[in-house]
Amino acid sequence: KNNPVSYRNSLKSNNSLVMGFNNSNSQTTKPEQIINRIATVTPKHFDFTQQLLAELPESLRLGIREPQTAQEILFALTLENQNSQTQEKQITRLRQVQPEEVINSSIKFNQEISQLDSNIYLPLIDLTITPLHQLSPQECQRVCKCVKGLIQAKGQSSLKDFVLRLILWHRLQPILEPDYKVTIKFNSIVEIWSDCLLVLSALAQIGENNPDSAAYAFSSGIYRLPGATQQQKPKAPLKCNFSELKKNIENLRQATPKLKQSLVDACAHTVLIDNKITDQEKDLLRAIAMTLDCPIPPFLNSKPSN
Repeated sequence: KNNPVSYRNSLKSNNSLVMGFNNSNSQTTKPEQIINRIATVTPKHFDFTQQLLAELPESLRLGIREPQTAQEILFALTLENQNSQTQEKQITRLRQVQPEEVINSSIKFNQEISQLDSNIYLPLIDLTITPLHQLSPQECQRVCKCVKGLIQAKGQSSLKDFVLRLILWHRLQPILEPDYKVTIKFNSIVEIWSDCLLVLSALAQIGENNPDSAAYAFSSGIYRLPGATQQQKPKAPLKCNFSELKKNIENLRQATPKLKQSLVDACAHTVLIDNKITDQEKDLLRAIAMTLDCPIPPFLNSKPSN
């Protein structure tokens, strides 16, 4: 699968995304393997993760232990490293709310992260967020606001930015909104049908440049949903943006566990219709699954990079 045109640019917790990344750009996997892994972590998964985390530079390994340096790494993950002008705009924005030492550390971390395999992006986000739970709600709010400002300074959000903010929102919500509880509001696929279509549309388009292939992947996912034959089914993926997609995922969090697992199954079939999964598909799939409380542990098909 190719990169899409439209989207180009706590180890011990089952909800953790840390336990899962590899060193291949496209990995052969079957949908059934994904579904059977939901909320299942084995000793092999833990050993695999420990080996991968050991490959992090010492500064990052030490940095993710403390709230202050974890914030700096989080800012570094948000900084653009392909366009110096864009990064300069972000640094200007950061300078308005953070002291110079934080800015310098964030730039240094960004340079180190840019040298790492792209697969480390997702688990590093999760590792970085874990120590932020030691912060007060007000401090967490400031961090989230700062991340949002850095992304806005780019002018246009990327898929990586969306995944970062989705995970950040999900992981810090218990601190930001301590009284909030996810309640079951939707018991029927009919009530969340439009939300499911947009989530599957996003996954189908991320995985394919070819419209026919994207439509086929989209259709394959739809027919995995319960009661699909009784619902209206678009012939092609729907257009959507990141803001809409986040609202869809928020709604889907209020569905029954059975419906959410059915959706994750449909998502897996959408991206794995050809039995292959790219880094972009894998990141978005695992972020969505985690947010829906159906965490997928790691893919063990590949060896850690040197």
